[in-house]
Amino acid sequence: MQSKIFELKNNFFNVVQNKFEKLTEKSVILKKLAERIDDIILLFMSITLFVSTFMQSEQIGLFAILMVLLTVLKLFIKKGSKINWKSWDTAIFVYFVICFISTINSTLLPQSIHGFLKTVIYILYYYSAANYFQTNQSKIKYVIYLVSILCGIEAIIAIYQNFAGVEQISTWQDSNYINPEDAIARAYGTLKPYNPNLLGGYLLAGIPFVTACASICLIKKQLKSFWLSITIFALCSFAVFLTGSRGAYLGLGAIVGVGVLLIGLILRADFKQAEKIKSLYKKSVIAILGLFALVLVAIPKITKRLLSIFILRGDSSTSFRMNVYHSSWQMFCDNFILGIGAGNQTFREIYGLYMITGFDALSTYSVPLEIAVESGIFGLISFLTFIILLLISAFKFIIKSSPNDLGNKLIVASMILTITGVMMHGMFDTIYFRPQVQFLFWTMIAIGSSKLCNQLTINNQ
Repeated sequence: MQSKIFELKNNFFNVVQNKFEKLTEKSVILKKLAERIDDIILLFMSITLFVSTFMQSEQIGLFAILMVLLTVLKLFIKKGSKINWKSWDTAIFVYFVICFISTINSTLLPQSIHGFLKTVIYILYYYSAANYFQTNQSKIKYVIYLVSILCGIEAIIAIYQNFAGVEQISTWQDSNYINPEDAIARAYGTLKPYNPNLLGGYLLAGIPFVTACASICLIKKQLKSFWLSITIFALCSFAVFLTGSRGAYLGLGAIVGVGVLLIGLILRADFKQAEKIKSLYKKSVIAILGLFALVLVAIPKITKRLLSIFILRGDSSTSFRMNVYHSSWQMFCDNFILGIGAGNQTFREIYGLYMITGFDALSTYSVPLEIAVESGIFGLISFLTFIILLLISAFKFIIKSSPNDLGNKLIVASMILTITGVMMHGMFDTIYFRPQVQFLFWTMIAIGSSKLCNQLTINNQ
C-alpha cells in the first residue's frame, strides 16, 4: 500500500516534470536552475550548518526553509527527481501526523502552532537532505568536512574560554558541596543562546562527523588529514568535558563505548584474518580509555563534576530536574493520548498547573518525556519506532554488507554514533530541540539513511 502511494506521487512528479520540461527548454534561467539546483540546495544546506554556530534560532531556520523550498522546486522542474521512501521514513511521517493532531487539539492552539512549525521545519529539512544525498553521494564528504571544521573551531574556542576564565553568565554549577576553586569555568562557545549544555549537545552531534571524516581520510590513505581528524576528535572530546555538561559526559561515554563495539563488528565481518589490524584495534581502545582516564586524573575539577551525577538530591541541579520530571510525568499521565501540544511556550503555560513551587521550567529536561508530554504516548511510540527501525537497518548493513562497502559502513556507523550520543544526552536534557543540534542530527541521519536507501534499492533490483 505504502509503495503504491509513493509510486503514484512519483508518477505525478513525472507528469509535472514533463510539463515543465517544455517550459524550461524555452527559458534560459529555468534551464540553468534545473541543471544547478542540486548545487544550490547544497549551498543552502551548508549555510544552514555554518550560521548555526553564531545566529539566533529564527535566522537559522530561514536558510533551512529555503533549502526545503528548493527541494520542492527540484521535484517539479528536474527530470527524474522522485521520492524514495523507506520504513523509518514512514515512522517519522506518522510522528509528524500525530504532532499535528496534538497541536490542533491543544488547549493553547496559537502557542502550540508556533512550536509545531519548528517540528515541520526539522522534519522537512531531513526529507530534503535525504532526497539530496540519495542522488549526490559524492557530495557527502564535503558536508562531513564542513561540520568537522566547524566543530573543531567551536572546540578551540571552548578550550580558550575555559583557560581564559570565561565569565559565567548564569548559575550553572552548584557550589554548595565543592570549593569555589574546584568549579569549572564552563565554556559555551559561540552558539546562541550562550549555554554550556547547548555547546555540549552540539559537539556530541558533531563528533560523529569527525569520526566519519577520519574514516574517509583513512580509506583514501590521506594520513595527514586522518591525523588532523583525530586531533579534532580529541579537541572536541576535551571541549565536551570543559562544558561541564554531565549529560554530555554520558553522551560522550556512550559514543566511545558504541564506537568500540561498531569497530569490533566491522573487524569481525571484514577482517577475520587480519591479526595486525585486530591488534592495533585493541591497542587503540586501550589508548583511548587511557587518555580519558588521564583527563579525569589530571583535572580534578572535571572528575568532581562527573561524580556529582551520583549525589542526586545533594546537587541542586539534579534535584531541580527530579522535581521537573515528577511534575512532567503528572502532565503526561493527565494528557496520555494526545499530549498538550508542541513547543516550550505551550509547556510552560500548562506546567504552571503542575509545578512544585519554586521549580519553574521551560521543558521536561528529558527528550522522551518531552515528546510524550507534547504528543502523547503514540507520538513517543512513533518516534522510538523511527529510531529503532533505522538502527536495525544500520546494524544489518554493517554486519551483512560486502567488505567492498567499508567506506559506507563507517559512515553508517557514524550515524549510529550520532543517534547514540544525542539520545543519551537527551535522556537528561532537551538541548536536542535547539536548531543547532537538530540540524546536525538530521543531516547525519539523512546521510546514513541515503546510504541504507541506496543499498536497499540495489538489493531489490
